[in-house]
Amino acid sequence: MGVSPPYNRRVVVLVDEVRLADDGGLRLPAALSTAITTLAAIVLGYLGWVLPGPGGSLAVPTLIVAGIGCATGIACWMITGSRATAVAILGVTVLASVWTFAFSLPASLLWSPDATAQATTALQQITSSPRNQFGVPLQPCSTMTTGSVGPIDAPYRHCAVSTPEGHFVIFTSAGLTGRGLGYTDIGAATFPNECSRHLTGNWWMFTADSSGTGGCPIGYQFHGGG
Repeated sequence: MGVSPPYNRRVVVLVDEVRLADDGGLRLPAALSTAITTLAAIVLGYLGWVLPGPGGSLAVPTLIVAGIGCATGIACWMITGSRATAVAILGVTVLASVWTFAFSLPASLLWSPDATAQATTALQQITSSPRNQFGVPLQPCSTMTTGSVGPIDAPYRHCAVSTPEGHFVIFTSAGLTGRGLGYTDIGAATFPNECSRHLTGNWWMFTADSSGTGGCPIGYQFHGGG
């Protein structure tokens, strides 16, 4: 007859515990959290790239990007319970909003391989073009049906002016002559009685003063013609 052990025989199974993060919320796997944050950054960065237009509002695209980013962060927190991921998305949202307001349009010109070349070529052509009795070029403007200049896609128009006071080229989308881009060596003086904003180098953007009282969209400054 066998001797029974002084203890009960049991099968013990060890399992990993699902623990809460120190802040009380769930902690997603690092790879999943990184993937969600990266996707949010790509989407918000893309919106910040395509929404702003030369001479258009900067505040509206920025608010759209900020609103979508904040909504995404809150939704992530409510669905997953991960505060860390939500905070990361909100941080990305802040960066994307700054990108949209201040850097998207300048970057589109810097990354456009022939934007400055188009402007300088137009100035060279206007210098040697036929002029009337008053010294004004007979054909200062040309319409481009292909290509682009920074954020402006074809069809677009450029008009060049070269005088002792200054040299500049104005680029506008078809049918939107009241706003666009300017390549100029005299700065805001190129746009009398209009609202303008410096972008990068000799590049500016402008829009008409619709109020007639010098009221410009957020981010633009009014330059009088006096």
